[in-house]
Amino acid sequence: MCTAANVLGLFFSIPIGLTKIHLMQLPIILSGLALGPWIGGLVGFVGATTMAFNLPSPNLYILPGNAILGFFSGVFYLRLKRMRGRPIIPQVISVLGAIIVQSPYVYVTDVYLMTMPQPVVQGILLKLLFEDVISVLVSHFIMFRVKIDEILR
Repeated sequence: MCTAANVLGLFFSIPIGLTKIHLMQLPIILSGLALGPWIGGLVGFVGATTMAFNLPSPNLYILPGNAILGFFSGVFYLRLKRMRGRPIIPQVISVLGAIIVQSPYVYVTDVYLMTMPQPVVQGILLKLLFEDVISVLVSHFIMFRVKIDEILR
């Protein structure tokens, strides 16, 4: 899963307007939901390596930021997966919760430590939200069409 995240971050992007959408978060979120918070956090940290070093200005803060995303996706999903109703609801809520935890970290590290302009960081956060929502929807499809947890264990 770490390799998949690195490959998706490096080689696969979808151009939309002036930006590109990356699905590097897909294996991170999928790992957190299917295998739990510790594996999600590990995949987030290791799986973001290529992206962190491949930017015009390398940003090592991406590593713990993605670990936060994977870890908290798993933590929230452990608490919510028994919710009644459609299974996609607890998955989406879990990832949105993880984004809420991750966003202050991204904002502080990018604005104050990487000295990026606030409007740029706000755009990054909006793009991350979009990418993460796409990733959780794809993760849902994978989790309920393929026995991913059995394959990965």
